[in-house]
Amino acid sequence: MSGITTISDKLAQRLLERFGQIEEQLRTLQQPTGTSVGSLVNQVQQALINITATVNAKVVEFLSSGFSTGGNVTATGNVTAAGTVSGVAALKSAGAAGTNLGSVSGNRQTVWQIYDGANVGLYGYAPSSITTKTNLEQVPYSAESFLRCAAYLYEYKDQVAMRHDPNSEYYDPEYQIPQEVGYMAEHLIENGLKQFVTIRDEQPIGIDYAAFGAVGMNVIGRAHAAEIAAIKERLDALGV
Repeated sequence: MSGITTISDKLAQRLLERFGQIEEQLRTLQQPTGTSVGSLVNQVQQALINITATVNAKVVEFLSSGFSTGGNVTATGNVTAAGTVSGVAALKSAGAAGTNLGSVSGNRQTVWQIYDGANVGLYGYAPSSITTKTNLEQVPYSAESFLRCAAYLYEYKDQVAMRHDPNSEYYDPEYQIPQEVGYMAEHLIENGLKQFVTIRDEQPIGIDYAAFGAVGMNVIGRAHAAEIAAIKERLDALGV
């Protein structure tokens, strides 16, 4: 009986060894060959290329057709647009208001905003070269029309509300209300100087102070020069 048991054990051992060899061969056969691996890599690379092309096309289509969002859009880097950037609400840049341009090289120019027509909200410059202008006329304004417009010190109502109205969105009892200086748009209109007033929805909303000051100084200066010349002429006639 012991011999039979020994033979059975040996047979079982050989069978186990054979089964192990067969299992190892199966594992080897299941492993992909170099050709199949290379083919699979090519397929994956082509799939990635197709996915990238599809995503890029969808992004271009999406941006070209425009998009809207009910929330904020934040960019930590630069934002560049080849076309027009539009905004329904206010355009705000805290950095621009606090930027000192004194050390920045280059020419300065005044920036204007369009209020009427199809280009409402468009920013740009108004050219001053004579090559861009026609139908030139001397201004019809008198020195008196400018001098009748009194300058005032004043405060803005909304800023007063910021200081004193608890219902104001920007209420701050510590807010220091700045005292402004300037003219009243309605007074310019009353004195025939409407061209210096910005009108929106048939209501005066602002004054072009740059043009108002430059033209006013010229008109008043010419009037005074004419008066001085007339006085000198009288004095000469009197022999004084």
